[in-house]
Amino acid sequence: MLSSLRHRLLLVIISLLGLLALATALASLTAMKQDSQQQARQVLQLGANVFSQLLHDRSMQLGQSVQVLAADFGFRQAVATSESATIQSVLENHGSRIDAQLVVLLSPQGSLLASTRQELSENQLRPLLQAAQQPSSSMHSTILPLAEQAYQLVLVPVRAPNVIAWVGMGFVLDDALAEQLKAITGLDISFIQHRAGQDIRLLTSTLNTQSLSDLLPESIVLAELTDEPSASQDQRYLTLSRPLEHAELWALLHLPNSRWLLNYQSMRSQLLGIFGIALTMALLVAFWLGRSITEPLQKLTNFARQLGEGKATIALPQASGEVGVLSQTLSQMQQRLAERERLLIEQAEQDALTGLYNRSAAESWLKDFAREHAGVLLLLNIRSFRHINDAFGLDTGDQLLQLLASRIRQLSPPPLFCARVGGDEFLLVYAELPDELTQFVSLLQTPYQLQQSSITLQLTLGYYRFAAHTAEPVMVSNLLRRVDIASANAKQLSEGIAGYQAGQDERHLRELTIIQDLPLALAADQLSICYQPKVSLQQQSCQAAEALIRWQHPSLGFVPPDEFIRLAEHAGLIQLVTDWMLSRVIRQAALWQTSFPGLKVAVNLSPMDLIDEQLPARIQQLLNQAKVSARVLALEVTEGAVMQDPERVIRILRQLAELSIELAIDDFGTGHSSLAYLKLLPVHEVKIDRAFIKDIEHNNDDELIVEAASRLAKGLGFQVTAEGLENREGLAKLMTLGCDTVQGYYFAKPMAALDFERWLQQFQLTAVDYFSEDSA
Repeated sequence: MLSSLRHRLLLVIISLLGLLALATALASLTAMKQDSQQQARQVLQLGANVFSQLLHDRSMQLGQSVQVLAADFGFRQAVATSESATIQSVLENHGSRIDAQLVVLLSPQGSLLASTRQELSENQLRPLLQAAQQPSSSMHSTILPLAEQAYQLVLVPVRAPNVIAWVGMGFVLDDALAEQLKAITGLDISFIQHRAGQDIRLLTSTLNTQSLSDLLPESIVLAELTDEPSASQDQRYLTLSRPLEHAELWALLHLPNSRWLLNYQSMRSQLLGIFGIALTMALLVAFWLGRSITEPLQKLTNFARQLGEGKATIALPQASGEVGVLSQTLSQMQQRLAERERLLIEQAEQDALTGLYNRSAAESWLKDFAREHAGVLLLLNIRSFRHINDAFGLDTGDQLLQLLASRIRQLSPPPLFCARVGGDEFLLVYAELPDELTQFVSLLQTPYQLQQSSITLQLTLGYYRFAAHTAEPVMVSNLLRRVDIASANAKQLSEGIAGYQAGQDERHLRELTIIQDLPLALAADQLSICYQPKVSLQQQSCQAAEALIRWQHPSLGFVPPDEFIRLAEHAGLIQLVTDWMLSRVIRQAALWQTSFPGLKVAVNLSPMDLIDEQLPARIQQLLNQAKVSARVLALEVTEGAVMQDPERVIRILRQLAELSIELAIDDFGTGHSSLAYLKLLPVHEVKIDRAFIKDIEHNNDDELIVEAASRLAKGLGFQVTAEGLENREGLAKLMTLGCDTVQGYYFAKPMAALDFERWLQQFQLTAVDYFSEDSA
């Protein structure tokens, strides 16, 4: 019977469905049971933590009450003069006031001077006193078994001024306390005493005797229940133990397990029913399918087998319906598979547009070639190819790529291998670097005739010499990365040709590290802010500073701001840097308003920030959070940043100015701004670049430029700040050229916030020294 395809199929389907249903049911039930148990354990552990905290809080409250009594002058006088009646009265009154069941007074030597429980002896309290008399102890709390009961005790020294006695108070761990703890934690509480070699003695419990007998078998080991709870014999309770400071005293925390058991049993019944119904239906469907499809499928088996082997020499059976469709499909598949196999092989290695090899084929070829041969990789790139597509259309761009590929094939000497590895990138491999690379590139740049137009391509060439990798695996990614680095360098050069130099790979990896680590460093506050004073020449005082960002990388060391700011702009991370900088500077400026009212702090903005429409709103939110006026903040922008999108930048700058934020043009004189736009900017200040300031005392050209720039700025109504002042002679020049504010190393280098505060306090006292002739 099992030789029949139908019977075998039915047997397999039934077996698989049965095993699947059984495995699913077991896995689901096991997961549900474990989840229920885990939830119960978590609830019990949480309750145990609350229980421990409650005992601790209760101990602290008791300690405060005892400290009040120990500090009472009358009580200390009575102890000092040994007035027994007064002492006894005070102990009883104070104990009854806070419902303490035990109040004792001990001498420094351990003698029992007074007690509200006469049955207590000195020997029972002496260990507590010894622990309390430790040099670092001002209050000692513990739980002790006394007179067949457990007490939570606190001892506090009575000083006049030396220790003249020890006073202690205690509460009994009784039914009332257990019920109180149960009401808070939601757990049943039992306090027990277990002496070595003796049976467990119950002190008090919120459970009845029968339940406790099930929970406390003779073989129980209390220490094992501190981390992992134990279930009772009838599974109704989970029990967790907590030691109560004294070795004999324990607290048992009991969690009723009925809720989780009932939920598990209910879900188990439902799941078993669902699995049973689903299995029955699946078996019926499997039986019907087996009968209806196995017979016609058998007729197609031989053809399908041969088709899979690439033969298919037999004819397909004639049939109708779905089997007929399958028969026709198999026939068509036979024809298409052969065609697709040919196309797939071709597409896997060739670029569809140019007919050259593609990147995948290049990587495979390089891996084999570089294992035994040295050579040179050349990476050609078309400058501004996107503009060609925009100006002439994508079709023209595609034709240019095809013509360029055709010229590459016709090169003499021909390359060992050539491929199109990107949109406008072509990879060539030579055994040796071709002579006259400029002429080599010129041949490929010769004008192309398209649509009665002559188009000249501007190409860049990066190259990398590699040695044969005979002793190590070929890392194709390294080869391509290095030639890509050379190509990127070539794009920065006017001649457009550059080779890979040793160390550039490390620089590339350094830049990748900076880009990857910058967001993490911002989140972890690894960056810092320094402040450089801006000194008013007229008032000879400092009412402003410029905030400068710094980064000490854990592995790279100090990373210059211009380096990581540039990379952040290219990687789209500049908003993170700006927001981090603004939030810290605004908070610091707010703190300084108390000690240095009116102190203004300036922050540099990136060109990317000035086209961010949401920047004004974010700054307003930060100011609101710091509860500080916008007048404590100034923003500095460069001329080049303004010129990248003047209309948009001016609109955003006006929104910032409307918030009462002062704006400044930084590095004035080094950019290419238009005076027509400059007069429209809502700025309050221009900062003359340090290139014109640092040598102004002996460079007449710099003096003329600063004087002209100052007059121009004054004419437009701007304040003038000079950056980079380094000596007294330069200060004297600037004071005659109309500058309002200066900053530079002559006054101070950029400093941390605390150092800036100290400098500012000192400068208020010694400012005149910087401007006097003697300071030169």
